[in-house]
Amino acid sequence: MPTSGLSLTNCRLLLATLVALSSLLVCAGAQSVPRSELDLQRELFVVAVDEARRGNLAEARAARQGLQDYALVPYLDLELFKAEIHTLSHEYASREMTRNKGTAVGSLMKQAWRAKLARNQEWEAFLKATKGRAPRGLQCDFVRALRATGEDARADRETESLWLTGHSLPDSCDDVLAEWLSRLGVDEVEQMHRRRAELAIGSGQSGLALYLLRKVAGTETERELLRQPESLHELGDKLEVTPFNRQLVILTLKRLAARDHEASNPLWHQLARRFQFTEAENHTLRDTFARQIIADGAPYARDWLNANDQNFEDPYLTEWRVRLALKDGDWRAAQHFIQALPAETHSDAQWQYWSARADIELRQAMTEETRASLEYLAQSRGYYSFLAADMLGKDYQMGERRTVNRELMPAIERLPAVQRARELYWHGLVRNADAEWRRALRKLNRDEQVAASQLALEWGWPNAAVMTAIKAKEWDDLELRFPLAFADTFKENAKARDIDLNWAYAIARQESAFAEHARSRVGARGVMQLMPGTARTISRELGRPSPKVQELHNPIVNIEMGSYYLGRLLKDFGGNHILATAAYNAGPERIRRVLARQKEPLPADIWIENLPYGETREYIKSVLAFSVVYGLKLKGCKTPSVQAGCNAKGEARYAYIEPQPPEAAPGASGG
Repeated sequence: MPTSGLSLTNCRLLLATLVALSSLLVCAGAQSVPRSELDLQRELFVVAVDEARRGNLAEARAARQGLQDYALVPYLDLELFKAEIHTLSHEYASREMTRNKGTAVGSLMKQAWRAKLARNQEWEAFLKATKGRAPRGLQCDFVRALRATGEDARADRETESLWLTGHSLPDSCDDVLAEWLSRLGVDEVEQMHRRRAELAIGSGQSGLALYLLRKVAGTETERELLRQPESLHELGDKLEVTPFNRQLVILTLKRLAARDHEASNPLWHQLARRFQFTEAENHTLRDTFARQIIADGAPYARDWLNANDQNFEDPYLTEWRVRLALKDGDWRAAQHFIQALPAETHSDAQWQYWSARADIELRQAMTEETRASLEYLAQSRGYYSFLAADMLGKDYQMGERRTVNRELMPAIERLPAVQRARELYWHGLVRNADAEWRRALRKLNRDEQVAASQLALEWGWPNAAVMTAIKAKEWDDLELRFPLAFADTFKENAKARDIDLNWAYAIARQESAFAEHARSRVGARGVMQLMPGTARTISRELGRPSPKVQELHNPIVNIEMGSYYLGRLLKDFGGNHILATAAYNAGPERIRRVLARQKEPLPADIWIENLPYGETREYIKSVLAFSVVYGLKLKGCKTPSVQAGCNAKGEARYAYIEPQPPEAAPGASGG
């Protein structure tokens, strides 16, 4: 958000200027707001919000008079609403919420008002404000309100519904849960703890299950299994066969598979018979063991897969049989396993490519049929299509097509929600801008959404452009789907760190689609999805203070650090972009472990296909494909990808990933 050092005197001066400008515009019959007036309104809005947050409400209201036509007046009203929320009458609050009904501001006012009523324990008003339904995030306050107003029976039902979850609940709910449990008999309390423990086990929450079972008599054996999964080897035959224990055994076997799949594999088959595992349960366990066996590079992996999927009933296992055959160079087996995949997957680009590859390797020549298959595949845009083009020595086909109807753009730009979104983004309030934008899109048809995507692109809001194009299924408009976002920042940092600009763009496009406000489930932040710990390490290496977490949402800071990290990974992995890309996603240590287990050099496309981390495997493919798109958009680059962006043909056939001993610096040739 732009900062402003404007004093109240300057605020009033701005107000007077705005009034004068407005008068001139009316006299001139102007139809649009001049840029200069918009600049003043933006400055005045910043001042007004600051005054409201400081409690200077008279000054904030005075400033509001000069903002009557500004798109973000509702957000100033929200700040005023929150600033005086403790003195507002119920009638006034209701009028304000009704006036803003159906808008993002209305929802924020409603949240703030309900939270205030809960804090003040105004329970009757709280229930009225929630219309008798538990609002998200305030479920426990809803129960408190029911209790306080004498609706104990409903409070009990609501609390039981809250209780029956396989995940932890907020500490703020402790008193609500304790009061409800105190109303139950001893046997009921035990039953409720057991029921929730079963849900926790089903959700894989072993710690929560252990905590809950401490309240259930006679569960010492179950608790021992949760504390020490290895004890299943001794206790498995002693456990009573019950639905609860069956779920506990399945969870324990999953945990054992990660620790020692070789020792626990026979135990699984032994207990499967005793506990009568269903076909679905055995299927889940089989996939769990397969993932661990493959990830560890177990020498018996092929035999295990063959033994556990004799009739090709599990597509996941069959796919891995293909991959391992490719790794072995057993092209005949690879063809056989591809044919064993479900019929509906045969047309997938992935298996078309590998089927053609296998046929060429077996015949040591390209038949007309195989050539036709590759030519068909190479007509599309994507990782396997680019690989097919490399094999044929053909140019990549982008299939780009623009369908934007610019005549729709002015009307969309005038929509209040769109105007609010644009101004919020300008002020750096990206999360609020995103919420307004998504609300606006709900009312637009496909053609209007494409036009809105173009608007966002022209405003310099790349994430909105990308995500709106995706929402509209506008797959072939590469201007919208692959924007040259934050161009100066990316160019400067790519040059400073000696990395390919198209590669940096591809990483950012895959990581966040250029969303400054992005935050992953594991805490990665910003455009290039940096973990705070990684950012601290980078800062130390650069000799700078560690950034605050919020600073990672600044694109300039984030792109600089992300580019530095890419450059370091590229150097650490011998200049190989594939390995550096894999390390950026999975972490360098995991990729080093893969290289250390590798026995011989592998063609890069086969190495990627055999990477045991599914998310990283697909991540690399996307980044490589995106690198080609950006390489062609930027018109000139080094070759960052296995399929050799910028049309350096054939490298996919000759690039190899070399094995590395654990103590060696990782690297590869031909990257």
